[in-house]
Amino acid sequence: MSFLSTLADILNSPPEEAIEKIYHSPSKQRVAQFAPPGCARKLDTAAQTPIEANKHYITVTSQKTVLPYDRVLFKTFYGVVHSTILVRDDDGEPRSLTTFAGLDPALTAIDKRAGEKIVQGPRTLLEFAPFRGTAIGSTIALLAVEAANYAKPLLSTLQKMSDLGGVAFFSAAKALAEPLISGVQALSEAAGSGAQVVYAGNLPLHTGIFLVAGVDARDFDWADYTFASDYTLLRRGTPVGDFPYMVLTIEASANRPNWKQIPELRDAQAALNAAVKEAGPAILNPSSPERAKVESALLALEWACLNTPDLCSEDADYIAGQARAKIEKFLHFADAGIGSGMRGIAGPSDAREFRDRLRRVDRVATPAFSFDDIEPFPRSDR
Repeated sequence: MSFLSTLADILNSPPEEAIEKIYHSPSKQRVAQFAPPGCARKLDTAAQTPIEANKHYITVTSQKTVLPYDRVLFKTFYGVVHSTILVRDDDGEPRSLTTFAGLDPALTAIDKRAGEKIVQGPRTLLEFAPFRGTAIGSTIALLAVEAANYAKPLLSTLQKMSDLGGVAFFSAAKALAEPLISGVQALSEAAGSGAQVVYAGNLPLHTGIFLVAGVDARDFDWADYTFASDYTLLRRGTPVGDFPYMVLTIEASANRPNWKQIPELRDAQAALNAAVKEAGPAILNPSSPERAKVESALLALEWACLNTPDLCSEDADYIAGQARAKIEKFLHFADAGIGSGMRGIAGPSDAREFRDRLRRVDRVATPAFSFDDIEPFPRSDR
């Protein structure tokens, strides 16, 4: 069984078991709840609408993280946030994105006697990830890591790995999920950490504001709490400062505006572009090696679209179809502009004339390929 499959199984277990297995920390009955929309009347993200498989892309943002220094037991510590968002695709294969970041980018150790709060503004945990399965599993933790000599280098390494994996593409982050989570576990055991806010489990399949707070759930009543316009948690109108908390927003989009940046699509586009440019006039000869290279590159791009875990299936079909349509349109324009094409080339002088004609055709259609001319997901037209 793969690491991600094991993690998915853990997230399907009771939350207290999942927390202990992942963070090696005793579970407490803390607040981990969606906020009633009435508690955030000024925030559009409070609306709770269903998230549908193969129709929506998910964005999870940590809008506000608050850690009161004087709530930490260690003399000095590093405040860090770790999260893993895991979804299964339509084949049941788990995909995940893991982020790790210090609340202070410089990883400055903080004295617990400072008597202030450390506050972090919006930070994206997951960006336009396709929901292609049946569940959204997540681990979210606000940790206070004891400032031992070896803690800072380990924290810095984990943060660099997280930055490398990013928050947008499953394909780029896959290889880093296991070392990042294992690193967090090692940090908890070796350096010592206090789990201020922890959640592990499957999220309900709807949008909204999700609060994870270091306060006993039995003492928490939403009737006393609201949110300011910047997601600060308010108790009877006053900012909360006596317990740590994280305010997450879960949003759903019908399309993915950054699809052109998907690594495998970007690389396949570059290969197709190069093949078209290198083919020159020979691209119009169906039996030429140059035309065969263009066709191979096009097939590779189509496969990349259909095989990527970073697109919903309907959008993958659309992009693959539009890529082929663009190449066919170029060939049609070029052939119409040149007339007989390669069949009329008998020698160097004819070849020069052919190239001159192709240059004239360039004014109609450039002999290259780019996603820029493909309208992103015009769903209303399909």
